Amino acid sequence: MTTNKDKDKNKDKDNKKKDIANQIKDISLDDIVEPEMNELIAIGENAYEIGPRSRIGNNVVDYFTFCQRLETKGKYNINFFEFIEQIEEFKKKTFIQNMLTYYREIKNKKGTKNEYTVLKEVYNICISAINIIRPLVYMEIYTKYKPTCVLDFCAGWGGAAVAAAALNVDKYIGIEINHKLKPPYEKMTAYLKTKSDTKIDMIFEDALAIDYTNMVYDFVFTSPPYYFIQKYENNPKYASKKEMNEQFYIPIFTKTYNGLQIGGHYIINVCKEVYDHVLVQLLGDAHEIYPYKKSKRQNNYDEIVYVWVKNK
Repeated sequence: MTTNKDKDKNKDKDNKKKDIANQIKDISLDDIVEPEMNELIAIGENAYEIGPRSRIGNNVVDYFTFCQRLETKGKYNINFFEFIEQIEEFKKKTFIQNMLTYYREIKNKKGTKNEYTVLKEVYNICISAINIIRPLVYMEIYTKYKPTCVLDFCAGWGGAAVAAAALNVDKYIGIEINHKLKPPYEKMTAYLKTKSDTKIDMIFEDALAIDYTNMVYDFVFTSPPYYFIQKYENNPKYASKKEMNEQFYIPIFTKTYNGLQIGGHYIINVCKEVYDHVLVQLLGDAHEIYPYKKSKRQNNYDEIVYVWVKNK
């Protein structure tokens, strides 16, 4: 049973996390989010002209969901906040101590970056970088295929919803298992309604429990978890890749593809292993395969999208 003392303790912990997140990314609604959202709207269907290093729109996403993103567990089964709490232990690891020394003596010698920003960059390099798909990427793909209703069954951090609103897509349906994202999504959705006529429906439920035959959608684009690379809040744990294939990938791809309208596009951003061992077995070879536009600064591998058109 949760006592009032426990609730106060959790509230204090959450407030501390928000403070840390704000020290890493100090983003204001009026001075940063509003101009960036307006810029996304102005870019519209010309997102393909914007270079891969552009971060326009990222702050819109981060303003609402950055703190929750820091809860994602990477290597060592640890998230950023836990990394901070256990930093003295992690300093015993040579590669982390070397990185901290490099920042102290070279990269951040003048002290322009605060302590949490430095620790986040070290965490990104040594443990896990929890990146978002930029709204500009979604906008470029939406523009190419002209959806009227987007289904995003692993909604994640909100870039897809922001992009849909920027383009005034008729409807966006996001499904997300992480209930901690419900309050920030409610704030995001309320904000986007002031900028766009896009109808945004967010469902906080296990995507496997949804009846997709009750939905009408002509477009699917999502990026499901890549096996065990990162561990998101509330996501089930699987004992093996085979188990995850059988209990997650196969049923979710089957359900969402079956619910797609004839002539609709089914687009998945996932690792090649899942494509080869699951998607090809279910849907056959993709009709289109290409990397989406991203900065090589994030990492050196391409993020591939696999595209099928549902013909029958």
